[in-house]
Amino acid sequence: MNHHLQFATAPTEREARTVLFGSNTRGAGFSESARGKAGEAGELRSLFTADFVRAADNESPSLTEQLEDGASLFDAGNLSLEGLSQEAQVAAVRERFLGLLRRGQRPVCLGGDHLIKYAALSAVSAVHDDCGVIYLDAHPDCAQDEALYFGSILHHAWRLPHIRPERTSLLALRQVNLREREGLRHWLPGIIPALDFCERGLPAVVESLVAQLGPVKRVYVSVDLDALAPHEVPAVEAPYPGGPTLREVLVVLRALASRYELVGMDVSEFIPEFDPLKLTALATARLVKEFTRLTRW
Repeated sequence: MNHHLQFATAPTEREARTVLFGSNTRGAGFSESARGKAGEAGELRSLFTADFVRAADNESPSLTEQLEDGASLFDAGNLSLEGLSQEAQVAAVRERFLGLLRRGQRPVCLGGDHLIKYAALSAVSAVHDDCGVIYLDAHPDCAQDEALYFGSILHHAWRLPHIRPERTSLLALRQVNLREREGLRHWLPGIIPALDFCERGLPAVVESLVAQLGPVKRVYVSVDLDALAPHEVPAVEAPYPGGPTLREVLVVLRALASRYELVGMDVSEFIPEFDPLKLTALATARLVKEFTRLTRW
């Protein structure tokens, strides 16, 4: 399996504006979906997600839609996390984010499960005191549980010093359980339901994001691929109908980049075994490329 994205052509990590790395975290648990239960039984995720994305894009290489290359992107390979505890995995991913953020670079992490989200947000909180969060996910992940798992990521993140619910927007939300509803009522984050993309249109979605983020200068983007329409990204653990298209999400990211400094991104919950046509892998690679373009020097 290929450990390098050919699109990434920055000569060294220090010379890059954006740094890509893979983190195959495992420890956030599994959803109640059929795929989640299969994962809990050890039947899924035998392939390293980041390497699968690299291989798929290398087989079908492309510049960005604006014909730009990856001269500002460095592919740093994968973190070694095999055999580590949940706490140690989080610490390792957090440390990698911290180093890049403190150097003024833009980390992009391909997971892996939801542990990368908490690790990333913990690092963002340590470096930036004025950063908003775009949490692109079909689910709110805010159950009020003392255990850190896929359903409680934001409950824990919002207890960090500088990650605040009033500076967070849950984008494309459409599947919420009772415990998560309680968390939403407790924390009161910004919410943009998935239907807003078609009912109100993209300009209105962007304006709602701006209003919900408040007077911040920087924004961190966390992506659970199940936020997108399942026909475009089928290889996720908990697919749910009605999400925005990749095209719509890219338009929103471009609008955000014109208003804020995008400081980093994570992408999680991709299961290669369900991606025979490599649609999910190519969509993920395109997210990486477009984010790179939007964060060039």
